[in-house]
Amino acid sequence: MVKIVITIMKKMLLVAAMAVASLTANAQVWIGGGLGFNYEEPKVGDASTTFNIAPQVGYNLDENLSLGIELGLKLANKAAGDYTDMTVAPFARYTYFKSGIASFFVDGGFGIGSHKPSGEDAETVWHVGLRPGVAINLSDNVSIISQLGYLGYQHRDGLNRFALNANENALTFGVYYTF
Repeated sequence: MVKIVITIMKKMLLVAAMAVASLTANAQVWIGGGLGFNYEEPKVGDASTTFNIAPQVGYNLDENLSLGIELGLKLANKAAGDYTDMTVAPFARYTYFKSGIASFFVDGGFGIGSHKPSGEDAETVWHVGLRPGVAINLSDNVSIISQLGYLGYQHRDGLNRFALNANENALTFGVYYTF
């Protein structure tokens, strides 16, 4: 299992590196993303572990508009069953307010991928939605990003979900480097 995760992570980083290298040296290209780990051990029932990685690469078209793509991998070991999610999600980021080192933005995009429960066939998953966020610019090149919430629609075989999430499970953090 660990070898599979390492192989997938290497391929995702190679794709991100190739995308960055193919753009011009003076371009406003950024790379970053998020990494997550969650372990729960309830008093009753089995423990669960979730690991996810979501590298991103993007290009600033102008001061307020960027295009990007996220490659996501999530591995879960839960009492209800193990599963693996893989997604490719292009998005547009619109920065609507800047004040000092803080910038507020919203990402709008769609994604397609697979959800594979252990021992079962993979299911196709797709989603479309909006995610608000804030970027704290530590320097001209380094930013810390946080996103809270999601407004959108998700479809998976046998599941249609319209979501408006603004809880701790919809909170993400990441670090970005701009060339």
